[in-house]
Amino acid sequence: MFWRRDVRHLANAELQKRLALARRQSAESEAWLDLLELALGESRDGAGWQDAAPTPPPERPAKTPLLFRAHLTVDRRTARRYVQRLLQRAAARADGAWGLRRIDVAAVIEAAVCQDDARIDALAAGGDPHPLRVVAQMAALPLLQACARATGWEAPPSWWEGYCPVCGAWPALAEFRGLERKRWLRCGRCGSGWEREWLRCPFCDEQSHEQLGYLAPEEGEATRKVEVCDSCKGYLKAHATISALPPWAVLLEDLTTVPLDVAALERGYRRPERPGYALEARVEDGGGWWRLRRRVEAVSTNLHQLSPGRGA
Repeated sequence: MFWRRDVRHLANAELQKRLALARRQSAESEAWLDLLELALGESRDGAGWQDAAPTPPPERPAKTPLLFRAHLTVDRRTARRYVQRLLQRAAARADGAWGLRRIDVAAVIEAAVCQDDARIDALAAGGDPHPLRVVAQMAALPLLQACARATGWEAPPSWWEGYCPVCGAWPALAEFRGLERKRWLRCGRCGSGWEREWLRCPFCDEQSHEQLGYLAPEEGEATRKVEVCDSCKGYLKAHATISALPPWAVLLEDLTTVPLDVAALERGYRRPERPGYALEARVEDGGGWWRLRRRVEAVSTNLHQLSPGRGA
């Protein structure tokens, strides 16, 4: 596979292999994979995004995700450079383009973090909003994964909600891990995972076995199926795995199992249209003063911890 000069080399050989396989299996998704490749490279590097991860408040309500009403400040230079590359890549594959000067980068990332398609459409300023929706979701990916990385990728056992504990999105798929086949839900945006009991719909909390079931591929595929709920008509793809999938694999697993989506949709099941939790988060871009302030805060914290009188 040939890599463009403006795409960072992804060192993970397995990731490169999966991307190549996804291109062969889903030629119609080439444009989406092109942007995803760029987003995964940016997320993997993490530089310029990690400092934006918020510190969880000491008394956060039990059912609220980490990013609920969070104020996130992204590095202006990093964010603009990255979004510009996404826009250039999208413009090469779509009719019409958006100039970077016309796009409020922080607003695009904020709308994507909050899963607010109406705001993204408004930012398209009369152009075709659908390519911008894809760009916006890819623009938010490094920030969301940096936030999840700061939490260790997995939620504490006390988290029992169906939506993501970090970004409030509904899960992209369920994992059945190891010999014990424990059920873990995985977020397709930030990559977080959280354990959830078997007979429980993540969307409406239905627990009756009479309302819950699954669809299995006719070819005898044993590792994949679709969980369905007849109470809310929701569905969730499920995948058996030995251990947790890396965050990038969650996205690719979702993409390369479109036939399972088709099977569910043909039978009247669907994914929820609204986010699992309304974040009301704010995203701002900070310049050099912001980076300097973060460094001063870090130095001040270290000096405070080293103070001889601390804890006396």
